[in-house]
Formats: sequence, C-alpha cells, structure tokens
Amino acid sequence: MLKIRLMRIGGKKKPFYRVVAVDERAKRTGGYLELLGTYNPLTEPHEINLKQDRIDYWIKQGAQMSEGFLRILGKAPKRPPRKPKKEKQSSEKKVEKPVMEKDPAETTEEPKEMPATERPSDESKDEGSS
Repeated sequence: MLKIRLMRIGGKKKPFYRVVAVDERAKRTGGYLELLGTYNPLTEPHEINLKQDRIDYWIKQGAQMSEGFLRILGKAPKRPPRKPKKEKQSSEKKVEKPVMEKDPAETTEEPKEMPATERPSDESKDEGSS
C-alpha cells in the first residue's frame, strides 16, 4: 500500500522532515517514490512546503496519508486523553481489615507452659549460693 508520510533527515535534536510518497513497508529513511515537500518544526511558525498537485495525484492513486502527515496539516483525529497515573497508596489511605474476634466459648485452650530454657528459675540462683 502506498503512504504519504514524513521521512526524518535532520540530525540529533535538529529534526527536519521530507514529505514523501512511499511503499508502507519501506524503512523510515529508506527509498521513496517521490518527494512531495518538506517540513521544518524548528522555525516559528513551522515551515511547511508541499506540492499539493502531486499529493492529490498520489491520493487518487490510492495512497493513504499517515497520522504524522495529517498532524502537520492539522487534520489528524483527536487522540483520546491519557489516563491519569496511578497514585501510590500512602499508609494513611490503606484500609485495615477488621480482625475477626473469636467467641470465648469456642476457645478452650489451656495456657501453654513455657519451656524450661525460657522459664525464670529462682531455684538455680538459690542452689548456687548455698
């Protein structure tokens, strides 16, 4: 399929574009069928030079205009607004789950005895001093 699209030829941080008729499978900076104009976004106002008769010819041949080309003409469809970024939840916003209390009638556990190593032993102190 034929496309009318922008071909970047500017250097790093200095964009400059050619408007070209090209097969859509070609690389961005690859070969093209015809040069249709130029676009310089660095000037104020943006400098746009187009061969409108040749653009009309290629459109009649079935070429589709790319989104970038439509954007410089001001005919691109409006993009939907971006979704807002998710905010990180702070500790204040976190909702704590309510703790389920057990029914005291259900709990019949006896208090556990502490192991001998953790139990305070007054006997061992008394035995050593006598």
